[in-house]
Amino acid sequence: MDPIPAPRSAVSFVPPACDRQFDVLVIGAGAAGLTAALAAAAAGARVLVLARGTLPESNSAWAQGGIAAALDPTDSPHLHIADTLAAGAGLCDVAAVTTLAHEAPTLMRELAALGVPFERDADRFALGLEGGHSRRRIVHVGDATGWAVTRVLIDRVRATPRMTVREQAQAIELLTAGKRVVGALVRLADGTWWRVLAAATVLATGGAGALYGLTSNQPIALGEGIALAYRAGAEVADMEFVQFHPTVYRTRDGHGFLITEAARGEGGRLYTPSGRRFMPDYDPRAELAPRDVVTRGIMAAMQAEGCDYVLLDLTHLPADHIEHHFPTIVARLRADGIDPVRDPIPVAPAAHYLMGGVRTDLNGATNLPGLFAAGEVACTGVHGANRLASNSLLECLVFGRRAGEAAATWRRIPLPLPDPLPVNLTTTAVPVAWRAHLATIMRAAGPLRHGDTLRQALIELESWPMIADPFDPEAITAVNAGLTARLIVASALLRTESRGGHFRQDYPQSDEAWRKHTILRHHTPPCFAPTIAPPPERGRDERAIPQVATIVEQIR
Repeated sequence: MDPIPAPRSAVSFVPPACDRQFDVLVIGAGAAGLTAALAAAAAGARVLVLARGTLPESNSAWAQGGIAAALDPTDSPHLHIADTLAAGAGLCDVAAVTTLAHEAPTLMRELAALGVPFERDADRFALGLEGGHSRRRIVHVGDATGWAVTRVLIDRVRATPRMTVREQAQAIELLTAGKRVVGALVRLADGTWWRVLAAATVLATGGAGALYGLTSNQPIALGEGIALAYRAGAEVADMEFVQFHPTVYRTRDGHGFLITEAARGEGGRLYTPSGRRFMPDYDPRAELAPRDVVTRGIMAAMQAEGCDYVLLDLTHLPADHIEHHFPTIVARLRADGIDPVRDPIPVAPAAHYLMGGVRTDLNGATNLPGLFAAGEVACTGVHGANRLASNSLLECLVFGRRAGEAAATWRRIPLPLPDPLPVNLTTTAVPVAWRAHLATIMRAAGPLRHGDTLRQALIELESWPMIADPFDPEAITAVNAGLTARLIVASALLRTESRGGHFRQDYPQSDEAWRKHTILRHHTPPCFAPTIAPPPERGRDERAIPQVATIVEQIR
């Protein structure tokens, strides 16, 4: 196929904007963004935080599961590393995983000291077990750990000097001076525009699960930050690796509500509607297998019985145990007429987490000077082809802090004026029900993929709008979402094997020749440039990211 264009700007022209200048701009206000902002402010930087919605609206706040840390006397960072590498199916960056596992225990103690009310067993953390972990190492606050951590971070941000927060703010474009990122063009809730100039910018915009129909993510998780970074020239990596959480309940209003991994860790079992327990036949680890394995087991069971859900059964557990460990889940299900103490829970796989994203080093630096990324928007190398449960919030905290500290060092570097963004008065109408339309297209990049349907999806995405009216924020969102969808589908078509969260029905086996990363870079004229490169040894700043190997294949 011909290269898919990706214009430098998503808007046809730039309305008049007021200049605002900060040392560090943080785009995104989940756990990664708030942690980065706090670290940058602690290093002396003046920081602006942009929240796409309100501060509590993030995937971090919705996270039910806990945070992995080797805190038990029988555990160690070495074992945590081994479990993470096993889940990552050969594509993890060992240096990144080592950093994550070794910094986790101290970080959990720091969060507890700041007031995060992790559950305790006498004088120790009460540690849970989740799929893929060889030890109990999940610290948690009931089934609302994400909100407990996010709330503490929000309180600290609001109390920190040199910190400015703008909610309901939409980042439209990254501003560049040559190859250096020098801030962002921002549309505020009242329709006014800011040209935010910043010595360093941290992307922490989250993932892209809302591109799919059923998802555990917030509706704003459409991969907008990835689209911004790609158009500006940042490398994005491993976009084909989308994790589908195996147990998501579809609420009466049609939204996805995640049933945490811990429900299976505490003894939950999966059955077909006819009552057959199927996971022991699919994998010896049964319900405690990694998420991609459980997801494919559920998909096979649903296909075998012609149903669109399976049942997660907790009813054999003591009622008080269920009530104590999963109060949020119990309350939400009872609101829909399901009592998990007595009733099995209907669940199905749903889009949950993007392992790929903007490619970074150990300090969150990208290939563009002045641009950093942290959290789900970033590809740090920690997750490889499949994220281990409860490593996501941990990654936000560990690498968010590192990105914030590194970004703050740029405040002493003179800030050039940004290059003008191109003007293109031609726009394309956005479909009225664009979210549903895009979700239909993205079925091709779901848990089970095939080259024929992926090619058809790319053909459909060729006609997706690429330039929006700047006064139509929903159209701008649709343009960014469409670009990120193309990056996912193109990467999935390129990787002709199955590995981790990427399963090709036409290439059902892993291929050692594909134990490599896929990297996409924006070119002029704009096109997809999929590149195959070995897992990088990431250094300590953006100069240490190795040059990518020669392009070996264009998608055609």
